[in-house]
Amino acid sequence: MEKKSDAGTLKANQQAKLKELQMQQAKLKELQVELERINAKIKNHEKLSTEDTKFIGDLGWLTALSVTIASIAASL
Repeated sequence: MEKKSDAGTLKANQQAKLKELQMQQAKLKELQVELERINAKIKNHEKLSTEDTKFIGDLGWLTALSVTIASIAASL
């Protein structure tokens, strides 16, 4: 009986991870669209809005944070 229970738990965990990855993928696509929009503005020499510059700043902070986390994780 335990094997069926373990298999069910494993499958449920895999399903949850898959769902989480799909959600992250959707968020990444949204970020890509936003970056492409800002990049098009830059290429066309258009003025960036306050929201655009805030988005770029926030993205920079997130990038720095993710590099810091990755370096800490690598040192463990």
